[in-house]
Amino acid sequence: MGKSLEIQPSPNSESHPSLHDQEPGRCYINDLPYDVFHKIFTICHGRPTITDNSFTILASHVCRTWRHHALDTGTLWTKHEVRTRSPNFEKHSTFMDRANGAPLDVRIDEAPFRSSSVKHAKEIMRLLVRHVSHLRTLEVWRAPLKILRIMFDRFAELPAPQLRKLTVRSDKSTAWYAGGRPTKWKFQPFVRTEAPPLRELNLYGINPTNIIERFKGLQILRLKWTGVFKGVSPYDHAKAVQELLLHLPDLRYLLVGHRYPDNVGRDVNSLQLLPNVLPPPITHTSLMHASIGADPICSNAIMASLALPKLRYAIDRDQKELSLAVACLPIIAEPTECPFPALITLRLRGGYDESESIAHPRNAINMSHLDSVLSRLKQLRSLTFDHIDFEGNQYLPCVGWTCPKLEWLTFIACLGFSMTHVRSVVETRRQQQDTKKNFRPLIRLFVYQRSSEAPLVLEDGDREWLEGALKLEMKVYQRDPTAGQDYLGASLISTEDDSDMADLLNLLALPNASFGTVWAEDSDGLLAMIKARSAAAPKGGEGAPKRLREVPLSMCEEETPFPPATSFKRALMEAVDGADA
Repeated sequence: MGKSLEIQPSPNSESHPSLHDQEPGRCYINDLPYDVFHKIFTICHGRPTITDNSFTILASHVCRTWRHHALDTGTLWTKHEVRTRSPNFEKHSTFMDRANGAPLDVRIDEAPFRSSSVKHAKEIMRLLVRHVSHLRTLEVWRAPLKILRIMFDRFAELPAPQLRKLTVRSDKSTAWYAGGRPTKWKFQPFVRTEAPPLRELNLYGINPTNIIERFKGLQILRLKWTGVFKGVSPYDHAKAVQELLLHLPDLRYLLVGHRYPDNVGRDVNSLQLLPNVLPPPITHTSLMHASIGADPICSNAIMASLALPKLRYAIDRDQKELSLAVACLPIIAEPTECPFPALITLRLRGGYDESESIAHPRNAINMSHLDSVLSRLKQLRSLTFDHIDFEGNQYLPCVGWTCPKLEWLTFIACLGFSMTHVRSVVETRRQQQDTKKNFRPLIRLFVYQRSSEAPLVLEDGDREWLEGALKLEMKVYQRDPTAGQDYLGASLISTEDDSDMADLLNLLALPNASFGTVWAEDSDGLLAMIKARSAAAPKGGEGAPKRLREVPLSMCEEETPFPPATSFKRALMEAVDGADA
């Protein structure tokens, strides 16, 4: 910085007359109390765009006072990224020492292992071993197998009492990716010492079989490798997920998955009939978000084997709504407690003979339970019917009096109903709103129609009435698997601080809120973006908060943190609800 920072008083200020007689060249910001200076530095260091110690290094070179404050504040030296082909290990060592015991966040990218990989791995371990007692986050990205062995064989005997997050992503040649080289090596960090208090574990291409049950306090778990389900049958898939949940009673977010062909498990029978043999269902009372990366047959077997009273979202390997087969309806409607009472979105997938548009023999049996199922889903906000045959409108009317919080309704390549029937549902819900407290009308209706079918006819006045009552869109279905999926088109929040979530909800209740793709490595980053948007929002009049259906959002890459509790879209919806109230 070439110029010193000076505080310029207001022309009308009389509270500090001495400021009018400033000494030339004096930097008045240096007169701030240490605690205020510390707060300023901490805010700048914590900006979401800063992932290393770059701000602290810059601040320490401004002047003697700033350098003293920077070197005296260990929390400003906690972010460390090893991301170059020839890392300066002496520099990293100096910066880690300056942290003075403050919790460290370390990320190691693939670049150091492109040349002199073993040498660099050993240098990295020398650094980590010295500071392992205050390691808070460790991320190792796309490391080859030999590097993983050097690092995590050493970690087998090292205690890490402050470690909260561990992320390991191997390169594609490792044994647990499809086509990877076989190995007998076992991934066993901390196996010969006390297990660290991990809250988040992310393993890609890594077999966690030998360690997973040691981390009882996990709240977030992501596992992607070829053997994650321990077998190929639907029973194997369901049993593997059950075992994970039984080992981890506090888990709030689960992602499990592997690669499978896109055309597996989408035949009519697999959607109308569950597998004959499934493990007895288990109950897990903490899970709020499940991401299941398995083919549809196995995904439905997993869901049919679980009771998740806090589950809000179920999504697939592409982070889109998981299609729940109509074959699951009889199970959800059983007289026992509802297995998914907190569900926010439901994409119900049916099946019929597309060549002749003939209902499956089991369709009437399964769909007869729709009324009972929807009556139990008190929190449902979005309902999608995907390839459902309503068989002459037999099953659609119940949508008019169930799901009191429902606001979005979508039809994708469905049969056996008309737009007159749909209008009747919309009218029924509006009437229910007048007689029942907290019963909501529909605000969005999307209809994706098969091009091979005769177009749905809107009777005279129906289109005008529907367009006046809600947002209406009618499109031709192009066999796009993402059709109607924009409800979950949002990045997700990772936060351990309830106050951050409260701030987020307050900030979201702004006029004309509108966001594109959200990239956020933590809740602070997301909050910063929203605050910036808030400053530009108009006030009053047309600045009234918009309904959720008018707020576009886009999904981020899978590496973007996912929530222990909630999604960005859920937070947005709740904030908009509060603003409307």
